[in-house]
Amino acid sequence: MNLSNTARLHRNVQFMYEQSLAEQELESFGIKDFVSDRRDPWSYTFNGSGDANGLLNQSAYFGTVNGADSLYKKLILPAYQGGKYNITRSVNQYLTHWIYPYKGKFHPQMVRALLNILHVRPGQVVMDPFVGSGTAAIETMMMGVDFVGIDISPLCVLISKVKTGAWQKAEEIANLVHADERPEMGADPIIRDFFTLADMVTESDVAVRKRDRDTYYKKNIGKMLRSVKDMAVVKKKFGIDFGSASLLEADCRCMKALGIQDSSVDVILTSPPYSIALDYVKNDAHALRAMGHDLTVIREKFIGVRGKPKTKMGLYNEDMKLVFREMARVLKPGGRSAVVIGDATDGREVTTTEEIKQWGVAHGLRFERALEKKVFGLYSVMSEEKILFYRKD
Repeated sequence: MNLSNTARLHRNVQFMYEQSLAEQELESFGIKDFVSDRRDPWSYTFNGSGDANGLLNQSAYFGTVNGADSLYKKLILPAYQGGKYNITRSVNQYLTHWIYPYKGKFHPQMVRALLNILHVRPGQVVMDPFVGSGTAAIETMMMGVDFVGIDISPLCVLISKVKTGAWQKAEEIANLVHADERPEMGADPIIRDFFTLADMVTESDVAVRKRDRDTYYKKNIGKMLRSVKDMAVVKKKFGIDFGSASLLEADCRCMKALGIQDSSVDVILTSPPYSIALDYVKNDAHALRAMGHDLTVIREKFIGVRGKPKTKMGLYNEDMKLVFREMARVLKPGGRSAVVIGDATDGREVTTTEEIKQWGVAHGLRFERALEKKVFGLYSVMSEEKILFYRKD
């Protein structure tokens, strides 16, 4: 066996599930014969079969291929380490990913790896029925693939729209910021949304961190503008043909009402809300109020939040069964899905990943495998988390 090619993992890879995803990435690019170096566990050698160039340009977990830096390494490297497109100290907060402090969010690196493992390609449509802060939307779009995201939260839809769309109006936004002006009534909604989200980021600083509003508004809007401009620079510099991103404020329990047809989606990648563990309405109350929403009304719409303490878990289970039914309906035959979810308990009842697995099977999704992953911060209510892989027959 001639193992003449080399690839090295990013140094931030720490957990076994990340290594497993990295190796599945190799396989997704047709690289079947590979060996890790026991003396250097971040290093792999592999033969000439497969798409090494695709690995270099699309991989999430490999930082170099045959000595050349991967595209993702160039994107995620923090500024303090010499990177150009990440103003934070975390590799999972590059470009616009960092905007708005949203709890329980996807890790971009894991999302990109899963998109590769699910064999996502340009011309396809990827859906996330719980789009949250837009992580899957950004990663899918930057792989040149069209995306549809749904969320019942108006704040989540606003965040996702700005993260994926503001780059289109970077110059106009910059002109307003530099003139210390705000958009006029009737302004382009992309521009208007950017300034609205800057307000919401500042609301979080004021409500949670007790910071001065005027000072942090100026800081936030300057940082947001830099990341938005970086998104436009990256698109041009690396020749990335961004996919479209359609973000819908709606109820994913009934996607047919949105006009989403049967068998119209190629891939579904999602992480359902851990509302038993995290009260999303309470967590974002300051922003939702500032946007003019009644928290009592919104609470009755959110999966896992609605209902009384004694009925909340049962309602969550019934709601999620409806979501899996819709996921199965909209997936094309042969379409794949990855669902990141964990066991949940409210102190009395427990819903396990084994039960959740069957919710998809009941509606025609063939369960393929599960990958355990590390979960932080929710140990009291989230005892286990897995990535569940399905395929529609």
